[in-house]
Amino acid sequence: MHSRLQHSLLGALAGLFFWSLEEGTWHALGLDPRAFFALAVLGTVFFGAALAMLGEIGARKALGAAIVIAIPVALLGWWDAAGFGPERPIAAQMRYGLLALFVLATVPIPFAMVSLTRGRSHWANYPELFTHSWNIVVRYGAAWLFLGLVWLVLFLSSRLLESVDIDILQTLFQRSEIALPLSGAILGLGLAVVTELEEMISPTLILRLLRLLLPAVVIVVAVFLIGLVLRRMQGAAGDFPETETLLAMAVAAVTLISIGVEREDHEAVEAPVLRLSARGLALILPVMVAVAVWIEWQRIADTGWTPSRVAEFVLTALLAGYGIGYALATLSGRLWMERVRRVNIAMALMLVAVALLWLTPLIAPYKIATRSQIALYEAGRIEAARLPIYAMETDWGLAGKAGVARLRELAETDPSLASALARGKAPAESETRLTGLREDIVLPPGAGAPPEALLSLLLQEAGPGAASLCLPHPDGQPSCALVRADFLPDLPGDEAMFVRQGDYSGLIDLYAERDGSWRRVSRGQVVVEAGTAQGSLDPVIAAIAKGALEIVPSGIFGLRAGGQMILPLSR
Repeated sequence: MHSRLQHSLLGALAGLFFWSLEEGTWHALGLDPRAFFALAVLGTVFFGAALAMLGEIGARKALGAAIVIAIPVALLGWWDAAGFGPERPIAAQMRYGLLALFVLATVPIPFAMVSLTRGRSHWANYPELFTHSWNIVVRYGAAWLFLGLVWLVLFLSSRLLESVDIDILQTLFQRSEIALPLSGAILGLGLAVVTELEEMISPTLILRLLRLLLPAVVIVVAVFLIGLVLRRMQGAAGDFPETETLLAMAVAAVTLISIGVEREDHEAVEAPVLRLSARGLALILPVMVAVAVWIEWQRIADTGWTPSRVAEFVLTALLAGYGIGYALATLSGRLWMERVRRVNIAMALMLVAVALLWLTPLIAPYKIATRSQIALYEAGRIEAARLPIYAMETDWGLAGKAGVARLRELAETDPSLASALARGKAPAESETRLTGLREDIVLPPGAGAPPEALLSLLLQEAGPGAASLCLPHPDGQPSCALVRADFLPDLPGDEAMFVRQGDYSGLIDLYAERDGSWRRVSRGQVVVEAGTAQGSLDPVIAAIAKGALEIVPSGIFGLRAGGQMILPLSR
């Protein structure tokens, strides 16, 4: 009961803290945006870490360890925030910096718990680190689920009481000074109960289930790599695979291998197929990372660095460390699982180090990206129209703004750059984008001009990429086409099919007009006809430009019964 009270009280204090941030209470101290952001990071990390450790190591140790973790993380957040302007909340501009702060706030927690319970000399005790890490994940997951269920019950209760003109529970939904502390107290209570029932609610079941994915993942990755090699050997045209998907699969592989080797050998996978799959995945992981490096390098060489590519490169380097370590451990002999565990500890420390560097000038993704884009332009390797000017000015912090200022200086002697800068302005500042999109988008011969509302929607959905939406390819060929026809007979009027081929992937969207406004109603799918190979959408766009197209039935009929329409899946 004492533990439940401690958890609930700490959770309620956390709720009050977040309410004070929401209400602007701290602004009375005259904090600038950087200081306010650092304060928010300090409170978030402190309460999150303290609640994670409270049930295991006691209040005094948990609060002390939490403040030791939170203060450096908040200071690093304050330091990194210097690279962003005050026009938008700093958290909305940091993106990858928030991920680095999350790493610095969470990875040290199990190390602190082991050091405080087993002694500093045992800080790298892998079984303890593994247990604490997964227990925290399960506890927080169960507590958040409990919080969601409580609020669902409160909502249903409120609706029920409202039916008899009793609206007392509405206060909980309307007043954040009550709702947030109450939510924190409920979350803390959930964490306390889950900690008390740790033997019943443990990660063991989840980990044992995840182990079963090992053979499937090995097969999928092996088939992908073989298919990629065969396509390149045959010179097949087509898109590069998405680097993000490949890296996500590599992260999943690292997770599954770690789960497979467990805390100790006697708890690791025993079935021959699972053990063989774990070793096979450990050997395939470096190949996956090498493919990701190759794909990413193709993109960087073509269009330069961007902040997201810097982040992907850093993640790839970390995964390369896991891959090389796992492969060497797997080839080392009988004690390979023990060596995998050592690799995990070393890479956890490396992860903290990289996150630390990311928040310092030693890794400055926005500066790297800005200098790369300007250098490519000055070297004549990228056209002015393809510079990510809008992203530089709105999403790349002060470094991006400085880069745009440099481009304005260069634009004094380059009309094409001046035009690109005009197109790169925010939509409220310039109508040049709409004009450019009208010029760049391909229509069938004789087709009427596309509605301005539809073009505006396309630009809005493109977000930071709106400035370069539908720009022709470097060889001058168009990259977008728009065809209006009655593609969906169940909807009134004609729809608009938007076909776009980007640098590495294609996109097909279907838009419909209703009450004077356009909205996306479906995505398109390529159905390869017999005797042809699926490649990019460039031939489709070129054929539309020439008028070599026809509107044909797709061969799908629906079943209408009981006031509903049932459609078969597209072949």
